Amino acid sequence: MANSSQNNVVLEYISKLGENLNSYMVLYLSLSLVSKKVLTEQTLSSLRDVFAQQIKDGNAKLFDIPNSDIAVIFNKAVKDEILSSLVKIKLLLQEDEAVAKVAYLQESPIAVFWDLVREYGLVSEKLAQVYDKSSQDQDKKSATSSSNSFFNTKPHPVGEALTTAMLDKVQKIIAVSDFSSFIRRQPICVVIGKSMPQRVFEEVYVSIPDMRDSLLPGVDLFANEWLFLALTETLDRRVLEIVSRHDDGALRGNFSLNMNVNTILSDSFLHFDETIDASQRKTIMLELQLADIFSDMRSFDLARTFARSRGYKICIDGITIDKLEYINRSKLDCDLMKITWHPDFIRLIGEDKHFMDYTNKAERAKIILCRVDDERAVEMGNSLGINLYQGRYIQKMLNAEKH
Repeated sequence: MANSSQNNVVLEYISKLGENLNSYMVLYLSLSLVSKKVLTEQTLSSLRDVFAQQIKDGNAKLFDIPNSDIAVIFNKAVKDEILSSLVKIKLLLQEDEAVAKVAYLQESPIAVFWDLVREYGLVSEKLAQVYDKSSQDQDKKSATSSSNSFFNTKPHPVGEALTTAMLDKVQKIIAVSDFSSFIRRQPICVVIGKSMPQRVFEEVYVSIPDMRDSLLPGVDLFANEWLFLALTETLDRRVLEIVSRHDDGALRGNFSLNMNVNTILSDSFLHFDETIDASQRKTIMLELQLADIFSDMRSFDLARTFARSRGYKICIDGITIDKLEYINRSKLDCDLMKITWHPDFIRLIGEDKHFMDYTNKAERAKIILCRVDDERAVEMGNSLGINLYQGRYIQKMLNAEKH
């Protein structure tokens, strides 16, 4: 069996023993078999300390294996000390059912000794098996978290949670500050084959991380869903004010705005609408999050009907390829749909043999593949009949064209 590059750290150490190899053995502790309730971080730390003296004297070296197992390579001269260490470890793990059944830990599958000369093949094979399984488990975990993160694009929690007092404070600051410094713009482009991107419109949005770092450093804005929703509705109002006054710099048309459903039904949007020329409305896209839509479909129906009657277009954001099949797209009745690109996109498409069946040619023409970070996304999108793209890779192509 081929060895993982990761286990080479252990095997390389063994190879360096050279002519002294006959003097060494391996103690392999399969701690992954121990109950997680018993093998706490504190217990694991105490377990490692058991070998501290042998390691300090240069008679042993400890290696942490990815699945919580431990390999200890030691000089046969200190085997009795290592056996003594197993007595201490058994006491640490005594609450584990399997450990409690044996008189000595080495009588259980948890502790195994190998002679490095006679049983090197067993050592190598065991390490390869463990590392290969760990790699496969990590891939599965990444795939699962990727799929889950499609609908949960919030950053990892940062610092203390947002409170009502903090929200009130930041809302007041937002109302009077130079909010335009937090506004960002990113183009949505047509890319067909190897052609250079052609701008269709620009998304105008608020950089939440930049705003947080400036106004509420160290605060996790996403900790409370409802407080964050109230914050975004405040941001919506400020964006509408800036755009209606053209403070962002010549935003006269061909742009999209991230909006909450409630914002479109508010007085703030009515005031914004009054400042927009009728011909300009037809070039403005309102982007609504799928999660926001599903939280109140009746309000969404009202907001979409009103926006459409005034000439605005509707784009649904927050859709992922693995959920697309289950969304009633005819009921959403939107002009465009944003699908999130992710490296796992290729695997998901490979597993989904019916993508072309449940999305007809007209629907694929309405899809924007967003968060495009590399050319694979464009190649995959083009093969599926998708022509609209947004993301850092697209921006990079545009910047390259300028030079």
